[in-house]
Amino acid sequence: MHLPVFSALRTACLAALLVSIASAAEVAYDHYVPSKWNTVTWGIYSAEYKPAVKIKNGEKVKIDIANPSGSNRSNPKKFFVDNGISLELPVVQDILEIHEKTPFHPTGLRGALLTGPIYVEGAEPGDMLEVRVLDVRFRAPYGVNSTSPGSGHPLADLVPRPWVKKFDLNFEKNVAIFKEGEIELPLAPFMGQMGVAPPANAGAFGASPPTAIHGGNFDLQELVRGGTLFLPVNVEGGLFFTGNGHALQGNGEVTNPSLEVSLTGYFQFIVHKGRTLKMPQVETPTHYIFFGMHDSLDECMRQATLETVEFLQKRNKLDFYDAYALTSTAVDFTVARALLPMQMVYSFVPKHIFTAKTDYWYKGPTPVKY
Repeated sequence: MHLPVFSALRTACLAALLVSIASAAEVAYDHYVPSKWNTVTWGIYSAEYKPAVKIKNGEKVKIDIANPSGSNRSNPKKFFVDNGISLELPVVQDILEIHEKTPFHPTGLRGALLTGPIYVEGAEPGDMLEVRVLDVRFRAPYGVNSTSPGSGHPLADLVPRPWVKKFDLNFEKNVAIFKEGEIELPLAPFMGQMGVAPPANAGAFGASPPTAIHGGNFDLQELVRGGTLFLPVNVEGGLFFTGNGHALQGNGEVTNPSLEVSLTGYFQFIVHKGRTLKMPQVETPTHYIFFGMHDSLDECMRQATLETVEFLQKRNKLDFYDAYALTSTAVDFTVARALLPMQMVYSFVPKHIFTAKTDYWYKGPTPVKY
């Protein structure tokens, strides 16, 4: 059997398995937003876009995201044909149509493909938007890692040319095949991008660096199924966007992309009136997570530490010194994003240190991560 035919058959078999997995016990939802040419932006967060859907506070939304990594505007079919990926896969059809019909932003800003925005009724500037990740599922049986010279990753000076690696995903074993028979990576899918529109007078924000104002490109592997993201609301309706699916990621994401994939996310949106945030925050079944964002890792560390200390002061009625001491003795810090512009450090506050337990909405198993 010729290799291209074998690859196509393997893709078809994995795609059939993906359909089988996706059809089992799907999360209930109130609205569905597909990744079509008129429901996506080429990496733009902005209040200028018409909502893809308007929802009530507390409702659940199924959102498809398409990740075009590997393909390009000038010859969008080449990557799929060269790698034996069927052009008939629904997500590939979405990507081809998006390449053809979705314009780039007039400012020239570009980035990861985003689906949205989601308009949440009742959300107003000064509120906080809670985004619960109810589930995340794969849309295609492949992923892509890549890098290029001159970009903001740590070894940019050692990369003389663009480089792309396609991975097969084995859903039966729940792994990405890095090297057949030798290296397999457990799958833990999440959205690399989740954010809201910036203030209307701030114009459009590109999807490359995250910001404290709108969120965005966190690449935070804790935002798998069961994670909660808290974002500030800057405009009426919040206008939430998501995209940049990852099959898994090592903290730091040093090549710039991780294992890029197309996903379907299931989210619940809850508005908290009058609760302002200086910085987005995350909660998981096991931790509270706080961010530091800056081009300097020193400043990232300072911001994440201050966010953590202030949380502990408020939560446990501690003075500054006790909260600082607790941060030093019980809280882990890690580099989440080692890229420029806008590096990230985040802190993990473990819930098990608190004798008084608080309830959390997610009761399911924690996805496997390596």
